[in-house]
Amino acid sequence: MFEMTRRRLLAGAAALPLFAGRAHAQAWPTKPIRVVLPGPAGGIIDVGMRSISDALTADLGQQIVIDPRPGGNGIVAGQIVTGAPADGYTLEATVSAHYGLPFLMKAPFDVVADFTPIAMVGVTAAVLCVAKSLPVRSVDELVAYARKAPAPLTYLNSGNGTSTHLVPEQLKIEKKIELVSVPYKGLPPGVQDLLGERIQVGLVSAPLILGHVKSGAVVPIAVSGAARLSEIPNVPTLREQGYGGIEIQSALPLLGPKGLPGPIVQRLNASVAKALADPAVKARLEAAYIQPTPMTVAEVTAWAKAEYDRLGKLITSLGIKADGA
Repeated sequence: MFEMTRRRLLAGAAALPLFAGRAHAQAWPTKPIRVVLPGPAGGIIDVGMRSISDALTADLGQQIVIDPRPGGNGIVAGQIVTGAPADGYTLEATVSAHYGLPFLMKAPFDVVADFTPIAMVGVTAAVLCVAKSLPVRSVDELVAYARKAPAPLTYLNSGNGTSTHLVPEQLKIEKKIELVSVPYKGLPPGVQDLLGERIQVGLVSAPLILGHVKSGAVVPIAVSGAARLSEIPNVPTLREQGYGGIEIQSALPLLGPKGLPGPIVQRLNASVAKALADPAVKARLEAAYIQPTPMTVAEVTAWAKAEYDRLGKLITSLGIKADGA
């Protein structure tokens, strides 16, 4: 009798962690979920998250609160998330450049170990533009112009390690031209300086720049992406112009702090996948030139590791450092 009772107790104890995990997932969420962004309001991360936030709110039953915290090359946002409890109420929507940060500067957290990959929102398209006064209509012409310009050309850098930084730096190094980084806290303020011709070059996400392209305020010289954009069909891709080697497409992952419980991770992943399958959400993302890219938790975890390795090799091989580092 005693032995049978002991076995039942042991069996019950063994089941407790699984039961507790399920109960925790069923109870979560019971309050609004904060999603911190390393970019500004109006930037591509903000646009991507707002495109899916209503669907997430409806599915999870709690408000998604988007909190832009630009600054420090993503360190400000990263510290908020790594310093938060691993309870599913503080998350980070970020970009691929998150994984290049430690190769550019000393970071107060481990970009891999201190975060939990949750889901992928999508992959963005961008347009390489120049100020309208430049006599440049292609990447080759930009290179030729930069070589003879009386002063170095300046470019929009919305964050070290992002495509806005790495693409011009690769072009500068590989073609031996003078391009000077001008750092901004996100794309929107940099776009204003590009429109005002206070800087000359910028790789800008398509939804933020196409209206200005159509108005003639800036000149598009290349598309960063798999194909040309329907709004500017005469502008070839970087690859078509022989510059595919410098192309860096930016992805938009959703992360949580280290130790985020598996059931919460899976619940969030399923909610994002459900949102990305919604025709209205897909239309909003595609209007912003974000290609919906649902991934399982295992897939986004593998992507994060591969992105860390890829960006590390690229940044190290080019010898690129953060501004002021």
